[in-house]
Amino acid sequence: MIFSIIFILLIALGIGLPLSLLIASKGNLLGRLGISFPLGIGIFTLGMYLSNLLGLRFTPLNNFLLFLLLSIPILLFEKGRIKKYFVEFYHSAKNVQLSLDEKVILGVLGFFVVSSFINTFYWPVYSWDSLVLYDFRGRVLAMTGFIKDAFFSNYYVSYPLLTSLSHSVIYLSGGKNPQFLYSLFYLSLGLCFYGLLREIISRRLSILFTLILMVIPPVFEHSLISLTNLPYTVFLSLGVIYFYLWDKKRTQGYLILSALLVGLTTLTRGIEPYWLGIFLIVVIVSLLRRKLFDVVIYSLFFFPIQQVWKIFQNSLQGLPQSIVGEVASNTGILSNALDLNRWSQVLGYLYQYIINPWGAVFSAFILAFLFSFIIKKQKESFLIFSITFVLLSLLLLGTFIYSFTAKNWMEIGDAANRMSMIFYPLFIYCTAVVMGEYDEG
Repeated sequence: MIFSIIFILLIALGIGLPLSLLIASKGNLLGRLGISFPLGIGIFTLGMYLSNLLGLRFTPLNNFLLFLLLSIPILLFEKGRIKKYFVEFYHSAKNVQLSLDEKVILGVLGFFVVSSFINTFYWPVYSWDSLVLYDFRGRVLAMTGFIKDAFFSNYYVSYPLLTSLSHSVIYLSGGKNPQFLYSLFYLSLGLCFYGLLREIISRRLSILFTLILMVIPPVFEHSLISLTNLPYTVFLSLGVIYFYLWDKKRTQGYLILSALLVGLTTLTRGIEPYWLGIFLIVVIVSLLRRKLFDVVIYSLFFFPIQQVWKIFQNSLQGLPQSIVGEVASNTGILSNALDLNRWSQVLGYLYQYIINPWGAVFSAFILAFLFSFIIKKQKESFLIFSITFVLLSLLLLGTFIYSFTAKNWMEIGDAANRMSMIFYPLFIYCTAVVMGEYDEG
């Protein structure tokens, strides 16, 4: 097991960290450390996927060679920045002075993170969806060495491979329990979320709002089970926040990081269309800023990731359908847009299984939005609120469409609840931005 842990850390620090420094050299130290694991495991599993399609078998040796192929060029190119990063990290950690309340909050955060790791190192994979799908495919990939062997049933075709490939990395490197990967996603979310908050608000508020995110029951609970919801939440929410900070700071690297992270969502879960709403916002913002080349940059890093899975999926299903074709396939359903009875059912369903469980977090988000107008700071937070409202609209529209395509849609409220977890980081980040503006004012 120790070798698999070391290999995962090598992926994070040998691929994810130097890649983040290459793309965006400036940023919060903890934020860049936090993004290293999601970015590293995402790029590495993408490399596994592409090399396997070209005929390279999954083996421990091939995985190690792939790691060297991906890491050595970046490490050599970025060795100066990497050294500078660790020197800055050491001096920052050595000289940091925390108040008593900050120490208490960090103690609580540490307790939750350590509890998550203790749990996932002790318990094997036990969630049903993972046993029959995500982890099962990971075991098949490790045993047979080829992706095609994991798709012996049409049931598996609808689910992308990032988490299954991550599990196979653990098995191929001698590990027996991949659950700790989800504790790493949990830790990464906390570190990166804090770092991205710290770029615009005070340290005290950043630590406080990070604590609020990390102790939310669904977020913590999903760090203990091998499902795709937490990795998807990490990729999507951080991709959205990086895009917001790109527009705020005009740091081009943040646009690229946003495109990569949102692209990796399509390798994690294949049903939710949230990436489409984000891309629409990218186009609108670029048009308003009169910088259309930003759309090109975003597309160059997003669509290759999104399409490599989509093309493979369509080849398995025999459905050579384009993005336009997917949208057009739902136009018939939209002809029922004036079905008020169905809208009533959908709104009731969303309130029961999604809005009500969001509870105080959603209420704080709405109050923060209104408060931004009261303190006349709506311009500073307009984009991040706009993206969140667009994604909420897609949730509403997607549920409406799904209600016509799945007869049992009202019986799977728990799945809808898990899917809506992506909004917790966005709600809290939006609230933190407004409170930060108020605190400075």
